[in-house]
Amino acid sequence: MKKNRAKIILILLFIAGAIYALYPTYQSQKLKSELDEFGTTGRDSVRRAQWLAQNAEDMKSASTKAIKLGLDLRGGIYVTMEVDVLKFLEEQALQKDDLLDSVLKITEREEATTENPIVPLFVQHFNDIAKPKGKSLANYFYFADANNGDDKSIQAALQKGVDEAVDRAIEIIRNRIDQFGLTEPTIQKQGSRRIIIELPGGQDVNQVHQLLQGTAQLEFRVLKDQKIVERVLERIDKHLAGDTSLAKFVMTDSARKAEAAAAKSDSTKAKAIAAKDTTAKDTSKAAIAGMTPEDSAHRADSLAEIGMTQEQKAARFIKLHPFQYLLARSTPQRAQSFIVNEQDRSSIKQILQRPDVKPIYGDEVAVMFGRPMPSANNTVNYYEVYFLAAQPELTGKVITDARADISQQDGRPEVSMQMDEDGAHVWRRVTKANINKQVAIVLDSVVYSAPKVLGEIPSGNSQITGIGDMTEANLLKIVLKAGALPAPVKIIQESVVGPSLGADSISKGTWSIVWSFIVVIIFMAFYYITGGLVADMAVLINLLFTMAVLATFGATLTLPGMAGLVLTVGIAVDANVLIYERIREELSLGKSLKLAMDDGYHRAFAPIFDGHLTAFFSGVILYAFGTGTVQGFAVTLMIGVAASLFTAIVITRVIFDILMERNQSVIKFG
Repeated sequence: MKKNRAKIILILLFIAGAIYALYPTYQSQKLKSELDEFGTTGRDSVRRAQWLAQNAEDMKSASTKAIKLGLDLRGGIYVTMEVDVLKFLEEQALQKDDLLDSVLKITEREEATTENPIVPLFVQHFNDIAKPKGKSLANYFYFADANNGDDKSIQAALQKGVDEAVDRAIEIIRNRIDQFGLTEPTIQKQGSRRIIIELPGGQDVNQVHQLLQGTAQLEFRVLKDQKIVERVLERIDKHLAGDTSLAKFVMTDSARKAEAAAAKSDSTKAKAIAAKDTTAKDTSKAAIAGMTPEDSAHRADSLAEIGMTQEQKAARFIKLHPFQYLLARSTPQRAQSFIVNEQDRSSIKQILQRPDVKPIYGDEVAVMFGRPMPSANNTVNYYEVYFLAAQPELTGKVITDARADISQQDGRPEVSMQMDEDGAHVWRRVTKANINKQVAIVLDSVVYSAPKVLGEIPSGNSQITGIGDMTEANLLKIVLKAGALPAPVKIIQESVVGPSLGADSISKGTWSIVWSFIVVIIFMAFYYITGGLVADMAVLINLLFTMAVLATFGATLTLPGMAGLVLTVGIAVDANVLIYERIREELSLGKSLKLAMDDGYHRAFAPIFDGHLTAFFSGVILYAFGTGTVQGFAVTLMIGVAASLFTAIVITRVIFDILMERNQSVIKFG
């Protein structure tokens, strides 16, 4: 006992350290189980937010130190993203012309079929197309650190900008994911412009899209005055009236019938109007002379609709006001503003983007839509229409902080923002000039809120309200706080592993380890008796050490990794089998138990060490040349082999020495 005291203390320290290393895994699983108990109702959303406020730090700390589960075990989302380098180059260009567009288009066609860096490809096409026409890169790009502005220096500056954009995109995506609370994400760069993202536990693909691709262009725009909006709508309708291409947007069967009936009655109405009392016509001339163009139009409408049925009036309205009809046909009667369904929103967007329509309103009004409002049966979404100032008063660059919280007034989620000094100064001017008017808070061209300015706001603090739940509020806070992506990124590949598949993998993998361990225990105990029980104990400690090392170094446990654990059980017990067979051979030669054990351990060490070394280097090769799950298997194998060498050679020998000192008659090797 005394001669092994140092070894015993070392072993106990290792076991204590392993338990300490694995405690965060236990704590993390316990907290996740509590979090999973919350449902999806609004009340559960609030309770979940309160629970996270109390336990988020503990959960994050425990998850950081816990064993990480791969997508195949936990389920989640695998995403491959690609930075749009060509868009980045286009944005960097100070001058844009047809030559540059041609170079970009040709480069874009080749981009889809190559994984090579884009900048050299772009420069190659630039030299083929633009250079013969006397253009150089300096005609389009300028970088202060591009030395003399020669093409080589500018190409290097462009490549540096692209590399920095990719690295910056990775950091921003990591920041957003970390703040969102998705633990154990894997984010790594692949090639020159791609980013691989693994989000264990993630299932909402739409939410992940918004999280990863949101550009976070925040703006504050004043709502236009109602009279200005009416004039703009009248101009658009006047331009579109009689446009037959709108039939697919605005015409219904009943409307078509009514329009035919209205056309038929036009001649009758004209006669009726003409037959009116000429005296009355004369006496109204003075009043007509004082009318505005809008009043005259309304009066003309009223006169023209005399004698029409409701269907005929509707058909005439559609014919003369097709755009307002689109805005109004889904709007509830008591609504204070236009509300449209998904289909009409798409139609309105198409109309407003037409080259002949955009100049009519573009300099005066920006038409945007609010967030989707699901119908009562969740079959269709509706959107409020906002008519905003063409230019924003302020952008999100001035925001220094954002926080998601529950409103003390109505108990609903809201996001609070703090502006910097310059932003607060402008915000003060804007709010002072627009008291009792609405100012829309627009994120990525979607109006989140349009609060009325009740007074001057000198501090720069603002709140976004009207948010569905705390998850959405948290997402908005993250996007605002983490900042905009330096270049557009697009998702080129994604796959989702369902949680049920991951749970099934965990269950089957765990049972495979348990059954392999049970079979080994029974066989060893039956075949080697005391030696078998000691070997079983060594295997158990081996698994403990392997899992602890996985947790300590932040390795990810995958399904192949669990296969590596099963293999480790076999390798660990194989070492003990070699030792015991050597001891049995020494005992058969008539040696004493102590001498047989000394010789058995000594002679078995070389083949055990060779076997473990071979297995370890096999794991090294697999890790070096494998990817993903193969690397997971290799890591588990290497850790298990190293732990097996310690448990099979050192721990079992210490246990036998203790038994030899206390009662060597209990030691039997079959």
